[in-house]
Amino acid sequence: MEKKLLFICESAESFLITALEKTLTGAGFSVTFIMPHPKEIEDVEDQNQFFLVYLDGDETRYNTTLEYLADLKKRVQEKHIFLIGNPIDIKGAYRFIPQDLTSGCFQRPVNTTDLITQLDLAFSGYRSDNTTHIERGFEGNEDVQKKTVLIVDDDTSFLRSMQTGLAKKFNVFITNSGMNAVNFLKDRIVDLILLDYEMPVLSGLEVFRILRSEQNTETIPVIFLTSKDDKNTVMKVLEGKPADYLLKPISPTILTQTVENFFKKSESDQNDKKNSDPNVPAEMEMIDEKFSL
Repeated sequence: MEKKLLFICESAESFLITALEKTLTGAGFSVTFIMPHPKEIEDVEDQNQFFLVYLDGDETRYNTTLEYLADLKKRVQEKHIFLIGNPIDIKGAYRFIPQDLTSGCFQRPVNTTDLITQLDLAFSGYRSDNTTHIERGFEGNEDVQKKTVLIVDDDTSFLRSMQTGLAKKFNVFITNSGMNAVNFLKDRIVDLILLDYEMPVLSGLEVFRILRSEQNTETIPVIFLTSKDDKNTVMKVLEGKPADYLLKPISPTILTQTVENFFKKSESDQNDKKNSDPNVPAEMEMIDEKFSL
């Protein structure tokens, strides 16, 4: 299925918009530019799933367009509307299109990695949490009979492949940012975190240390994901004593089986320790050696 995106702006010739177009095209999106005129949008709306509104210039020129897009979203839930602008522009836009009808917003200057990630996730059918940029890989309510897994990785394609496999057997949340994961976990608890070790801004190890310093997250088991197997990296991965670590790339099938085995072993270990001494907290068993150090 072609990833068609309607880029709504007053001018497609500015340097910033030209750079954005190049990034979007490089990520596989077919971009069509259009002025913020509802009638013009109506003529091509059936041909596009994504609508990216670049709020710049005279904000009043976007009001009727935003109202039209809000009505379109109410009629066709499969449409995705994203906003780009400064904080004042975005706040003003929400008077004409409620935030819950948008799939995301991005402040200028745009973090293109985040933009592409959110667009790709929306294209793959993920549902977005606009407050934390946490995506959930299941429809409807969580299944209380299933374990809940949070995956944190800045690689969008890897996130998607992991979610595809794991969502068949677990409630799955995903994010491409360590800080988003930390914020998300302030309000809820998950059963397991799959955490990429190499991430920009806030590395996996830094996220791990933050989680271990907070009372409500200090006992959540964490499995590191890493694409490096050199001695120095492995020693750093083991520094915080995570529950386990896995080498990337890894197939969704193997990952799903690994997570299933982890939960089975964890439950068995907890039962054994509970029977031997109920006052001893259940801790994850130390990692088996996977590398020659």
